[in-house]
Parts: sequence; C-alpha cells; structure tokens
Amino acid sequence: MVRRLLLVLPVAVTLVTHDVRAQTCVPAKTALVLAGGGAKGFAHIGVLEIMDSLGLKPDLVVGTSIGAIVGGLYASGYSGVQIDSVLRTLSIGQMIRQYEPKVSSALGLVRPLAVWEKGEQGYVLQSGAVREGEVNALLSSLLLRGNLQARGNFDSLPIPFRAIATDVATRGAVVLSTGDLARAVRASAALPVVLRPMHIGDQWLVDGGIAENAPVRAARALGAQRSWISLLPFAGPDPKTFDDPLAITTVLLNSLFEQDSVTAERRDVLITNATMPFGNLDFSRATTDSLIEVGRVAARAAFAAATCLKPLSTAVRTVPLPRMVKQIGFSGVRIVDGDVVLDELGVSAGDTLSVGKLDLGITSIGHQERYRGLWLQPSGSGNDVTFHVQLDPAPKQSFGGGVAFDQFMSGRLWIGGIDRTLLNGDAEGVALVRLGTYEQDADVYVRRRALVGKRYVPFTIEAQLKHESVRLFSGDGELPSAETRELVGFIGLKQDVRDDMWHGEIGLDARLWREPLRNTRGTFGLRASVYHAATEYEMGTIGELLGFYDFQRARFDVSRRWRLAGEIDVSARLRAGWGNRLPVQETFALGGDDGFAGFRIGELRGTQEVFGSLLVRKRLNAMLFVRVELMSGEVASGYGVLRRVPGTTSGETFGGVRAGLEATTPVGPIRVEEGIANTGQRAILIRVGRWF
Repeated sequence: MVRRLLLVLPVAVTLVTHDVRAQTCVPAKTALVLAGGGAKGFAHIGVLEIMDSLGLKPDLVVGTSIGAIVGGLYASGYSGVQIDSVLRTLSIGQMIRQYEPKVSSALGLVRPLAVWEKGEQGYVLQSGAVREGEVNALLSSLLLRGNLQARGNFDSLPIPFRAIATDVATRGAVVLSTGDLARAVRASAALPVVLRPMHIGDQWLVDGGIAENAPVRAARALGAQRSWISLLPFAGPDPKTFDDPLAITTVLLNSLFEQDSVTAERRDVLITNATMPFGNLDFSRATTDSLIEVGRVAARAAFAAATCLKPLSTAVRTVPLPRMVKQIGFSGVRIVDGDVVLDELGVSAGDTLSVGKLDLGITSIGHQERYRGLWLQPSGSGNDVTFHVQLDPAPKQSFGGGVAFDQFMSGRLWIGGIDRTLLNGDAEGVALVRLGTYEQDADVYVRRRALVGKRYVPFTIEAQLKHESVRLFSGDGELPSAETRELVGFIGLKQDVRDDMWHGEIGLDARLWREPLRNTRGTFGLRASVYHAATEYEMGTIGELLGFYDFQRARFDVSRRWRLAGEIDVSARLRAGWGNRLPVQETFALGGDDGFAGFRIGELRGTQEVFGSLLVRKRLNAMLFVRVELMSGEVASGYGVLRRVPGTTSGETFGGVRAGLEATTPVGPIRVEEGIANTGQRAILIRVGRWF
C-alpha cells in the first residue's frame, strides 16, 4: 500500500502544480515594448514573426525611435513578414548618410562642400546627414494606413499604440497618443544632430531614447500588467576606433540614450536581442537579414521559457479605412501652396478617397524642396475623414559652394543659392556662378508657379552670361584659345533636375554672342530638353534641341548602370550630337566633360559626334575602386553627317581604353587614370570631385 502511494505521489504533485499555474495564469493587460536602436530595430521584425507564428497579440504597443516605427506599423495591422517586405522596398539606408549637404535641385547636379540655411536666428550650417523632406515623406507614406485608421486617436488602431519622445527642455519622456501618427513616430525617432527636433503643441521633441529607450515604465503607467520587452543592447565603446571622427560621434550619440537597464518582473517576457556587434546606421541588406534572424532566435527562446502568455484580448480589431473626404484644411501655408498640395495629393472635399493617389502624392511632395514635411493630421469617424494638413516650409534662403579640379581643365569653383521669399513667397530666385580657368558663367532665374489647366507648372524667366576660352589643338601642340562671350535669355517652363525622375524644359530662347574674327551675332528660337538623373550628382539621360534662326543643335546622351555580384558594377554610355552652323562654343567635344582615352579633353571637336563607352568598376575596399573603361567614337565638321575628311580627324573612328583607380572622399570621387588610343597616343587623367 505504501509503495503504491509513493508511485502515485509525484503524479499528484505534478497535477497540483499545473493546476496552481493554470489558476495563476489569468488574462492580463499585456504591452509589447519595443526599444530604440536605429538599424538594430530590424531585430524587432524577427520578434514579431515569432509572435505571429505563436498566435500572440498584445493589448498595447509602446515604442521608442525605431521601435516606434516598427510598432506603429504592427499596431496598424501589419504582420512581421509584411513589415519586413514594406521596409525592404524603402531606401532607408540611402537617406541616412555621411555628410552630404544640398542647396537645391534648382542648381542642377552640383555637389556642395558645405551649405548654409537661413533659420530663425540667422544662417546655420546644414547638417547634411539626411534629406529631411524625403525622410518625413517616407514616414507619412509608410504609416498612411495607420494614420487613416487612427484619425487622430492611436487607441483606434487595430492595437492601441503609444510613441515615446523626449522633451528638449526637461529631458522627460513624452507619451504621444493623439495627432498625426507619422508625425508622432517622426518625433520619437528624431535622433539629435541627424534629424531636426519636432514641434508638437508647445513642446520641442527629440528621440525618445534619451528619456526612455526601452519604455517599460511608460507601458506600466498606461496600465500594462505584463510586458513583452524587446531590447536592442548597445556595444560598449571601442577605444581602437576613437581616431575615427564618425566612430567617436556615434559613441557620443549613444551616450545620450538611457541604456536598457530594465528590471523585468516575473510575469514579463524579456527578449534580449544579440545586437551588440551591429551598427546603429547600417541598413545594408546583409545586416538587416542577420538582425531579423537575431530577433527570431531571441524571441523563440524567450517565449518558450515563459510561464504565462495571456493578454486580455485574443483577437486584433479590424479597422476599415475611410472612403470619403469630408473636408480639407491647411495651416502654415498660403492659398496657392494649398492648391498645389491638393493637386499633388489628388484629394478634394466631397470626393472618394484614393489611398493609392494619396500615397503617390505624399512621395512627390517629399521630393519638392519647398517643404520639409507634410502631415495629414486626419480626424473623423465612420466612412468620413477630414484632413488638417500641416506643411513645414523649407528654409527661405540657402546657399553653398563646391570645387573640382583636373589637370586638363585646371580648377573650377561654384557658388550658388536659392531665395524662396520673392513676390511674398509666391516665387523663388536662383543664382549660380561657376568660375574656372577656361570657362566662367553666371546664371540667374526667377520661377513662379502658374496654373495651366488643372496643374501648376514652374514658369521661369532666366538670364545667363558666359565667357569661354575654347581650347584648340594641332598635333601635339596647343593653339591660342578661341575667346567667346555670350548672353542668353530664356522664358518658358523649367523643372528641377532630380534623381530617378523625368523632367524637362521648353520655352523661347534668345541670345547674343561673339566669336574670334566675327562680329557679334544674335538669334532666337525654341529650346527644349528632357532629362532623367541617375543620381543627384550624375545625369542618366538627356535629350536637347536648340532650334534657332541662325543655327540648330540636337544631342542625346544616355547612360545606364548595372550592379553585378562581387562588388562589380558596369556602366554603358551612348552620346550622339548633330549641329548646323554651330558657333565654336556650341560644338561637341568627343566624350564630353570626361574626354576620350589618350587625348586631352576637348582635343577632338566637331559639329557632329557619336560616342559609346563601357565602364567596369570593382570595389577594392570601403573607399577604393579599380576602373577600366573601353570607348569608341568620332567627330566631324561640315555639312555632311560624320563625313570623313582625309588628312584630318574629321570622321575618323577612334578607339581607346582608360584604366586606373577611384577613391571616394568627402569632396567627391578622386580619379587617377591612364588612357591610350588606337593611334598610340597616351594621356593621364587626374580629377578631384565631380565636374560641373
């Protein structure tokens, strides 16, 4: 009998233990707490994927910085896999960069060394770490669905949500629960120095990590009885990197944040992601993939060890999107700005809401440098939504300058700026001066938005003054330069050059010019062009037509780049030009600003040109590339198209190869290359910066 009791006793004890645990594991208000940490926040996505696989849904989401971004998406109804997919389609890493300031796309594809902007207290140096308008538009687009669901109240989301920011004045935590969802998340992620503080209500707010990087206290103050806490630990500073200014800056920024010294209670689930080896601003695909897996591993282990995982609610609410736009109001802008914005957003009061058009419009406005941010600030209920649009204007004035050098064309300097206060802010003025050994010019234009049909277009009046010493060569020697002077006037429509977008200009052009041994000449006619920039410093495609009474000129220049495996990229380029009775300053130099392998830049020149090249670049390390470029082309003069003229270079086909090294530097690329032509001629090209 005793023996039987001894055998049954362990089973009975186990049953009693399980019964006690079952009685103590009761539903409780559960918060998902997501810490801040920049790119490390991709580990949160791995955590969410494990939660989704286990069918776990919290009653509340509280996030700081990147935790607010991921948390805002999750609270809007996105799954972990969907958030991963959405974030991969966005160029987050391209928006956070080393110091790369920019004045305005209105100046063209020039790269400044420094930019000053007019702020409330005078001119200040632009941070240049991000394109703020693009970042704000990215967040508005990213959180558009949640913003429309919440309509000003974050408790109305499928899962109630809070974003944590820091009050600049008090350094205290600010819990954001109402207003524009994207704006609240942007305030939570306002990393000092990198992003400007956000002004919401009567407070200036910066990154919430300064006050509470892992916002457990905030979650408990909101009534959470249990927390699932996803931490992103920081690595300690490495003294070996202290000689790197960027590394020490990162260390100092990290020191501003309250470290994740969280005391978890017995009922909490603490997920300590192994993010110490990763950088806060490394958004590369390989890094983010690794971080997501780090989150999966940490979450799988943490939830497996948990004794109780019962939130109050077991299902996520379904919150439909509004279908009708009831009203639209604006603050902080003039009426004409409101009309332009409505035109871009594709919304109007009383019409059906098209979320797709609205999303495209937000992205488009993010590329318009006239504004730093657009916040919809929706409100309403049921099927209706009202937008109280807040536009943050860009600095009224900004200016900057840059330089470039090569051993053929010598040094070159530009200074330019933009003023957005003309005609009481309804027009903007742009000025650009470029100075060099062989070419100097000053370009000034005023642009005002004009209503054509139902769209606003940039109506432009422009004046340009040029002086160019056109270099002329004979054999191995150089002839005296042809000194030319030119005055150009233009009136028409002119759009800015922006990367990855098609733009153009069309209008009437009138000009006066003088060439050596000829009287002053003048003409007028049509000027039209289309262009598509590959990057903010490199033109991808341009087509141009000058149809004047005195001469005609047409050119086409297209380039395309492909990224191959093994850090190799290949670029192909094709140029073609034709002219009739061209002044010497309008003739084509074979290869353009880069010239032709083996020849001096501008040595081969004519009224017709055809040129093609294939460039292969291989990355050697973080800043160094090896370059090899094959090219072929010809130029000709006269009335025949590329007619061969014996005894001259006119119509002769040349081939060549140019090879060397390229280094990435704060002033732009530095290239050292040697070129050789099929004629046996050799020439070295040394260039600092991007030519303009």
